[in-house]
Amino acid sequence: MPKNLGQKYEDRIREILKSKNLLPKLLKGNDAGFKHRNVRFYIEVKNVNAPDYGQKGLIWSQMEGWQWRKPDKVTDFYDSLGVIKKIDPSCKPRRYTVTAHQLTALDKEFDQKSFEKSGIELFGLDCLYEYYANKDCYYIQVEDLGFYYLKKDIANLVVPQFKPTLTLRLRAKTHHSYPIYKYSFFAVINAHTAGVYRSTYDLEESTGDFPPFV
Repeated sequence: MPKNLGQKYEDRIREILKSKNLLPKLLKGNDAGFKHRNVRFYIEVKNVNAPDYGQKGLIWSQMEGWQWRKPDKVTDFYDSLGVIKKIDPSCKPRRYTVTAHQLTALDKEFDQKSFEKSGIELFGLDCLYEYYANKDCYYIQVEDLGFYYLKKDIANLVVPQFKPTLTLRLRAKTHHSYPIYKYSFFAVINAHTAGVYRSTYDLEESTGDFPPFV
């Protein structure tokens, strides 16, 4: 399967770090990382077209209502934000109340209209910072903006903190146009960077200096 733009950008950043002998062998599920004073740190990598963070799937049943498809630390965190409570309680998806082969395009359209919401305001940035802290990731590289720290500048690099505006989006995502029932429900955080100032540091060295790793 061809790589998308986000994956290609991750590859490019890893290659830059590898060429400077900074890329750790183990990334613990993170996009990239660097070595600084013989300590390993991790980096989230986002290309300019990828503003989504922490997408998690939801399922529904008559007995339990909306539940996380695969509960984990991220969904525990979403529960602390009351994400499921932001779903319209009257939303009973036909995806789970009509048999798969009887589901119609109108049923799918009904589910999309009743479930989908965007621009749900999330106050503060703790949700984003904690999400990555749970992955032991404290830095982020954003294409065209540069290199920042997240919850804490744990390596004492004296780089700026990433401070986007966050909103929550609920979406019914189509996996395949046919058969009709190939769609699922997700919650995802959107980070809006329109008001974010460019960092003075950049792993690509196109908008700033290379970070002061030693």
